[in-house]
Amino acid sequence: MKLKLPFFCFLLFISFAVSAQEDYLIEINGKVMPIALDRDYETTVGGKKVAFKVFSKDTLTYNDDLFSFKYSKDFKASRVDLESGISQVMVMTAEGSGFIIQKYDGINPEMLNELMLNEVVKESVDYGYEIRREDYVFKMKSGRDLEVGKAVLTYKGDTSIYEVASIGSRDAGILVLTMISTEEYSEASRNLIDTMWKTLAYKGE
Repeated sequence: MKLKLPFFCFLLFISFAVSAQEDYLIEINGKVMPIALDRDYETTVGGKKVAFKVFSKDTLTYNDDLFSFKYSKDFKASRVDLESGISQVMVMTAEGSGFIIQKYDGINPEMLNELMLNEVVKESVDYGYEIRREDYVFKMKSGRDLEVGKAVLTYKGDTSIYEVASIGSRDAGILVLTMISTEEYSEASRNLIDTMWKTLAYKGE
């Protein structure tokens, strides 16, 4: 399979485009109503007025046949197919922090860690950012030790942080990329990324 890592910019922006809020439909006694979450509604059922509201759990689970993770209902998980055998899901905060999980069908992505990390920091380094590596090992909830490549970029008081890790089995796997737009990122961004790491499960063992 020929890999095209320059698709990173494409995948980043296209995912924002597909993550727009969507309406929901509810059917009651054959009557279909468009609704939004966390709003009060009223309809008539059997001649009587019925009030209702549709809401989601505080923590949602994203399930794929190869992996799963949990995330706050305050954010939206958007999925897109990049090319044959490669898809991704993305969850981002308003300030640009969050994570991407790419799923590979046909190759083991464990060999792509450095390639991906170099790709995402290349433009900043060329601009003049200094790069510092702080690689570490993260123990997943399954007990598996996951090697995480971490790059800290600094320039005139501005700091960005990227992390890349991958899990592979024969001819398949996932690659995880976390992005922190600034070191002083919000508590919501911190919780979003931490929750993903703590709940990430790989099903391809």
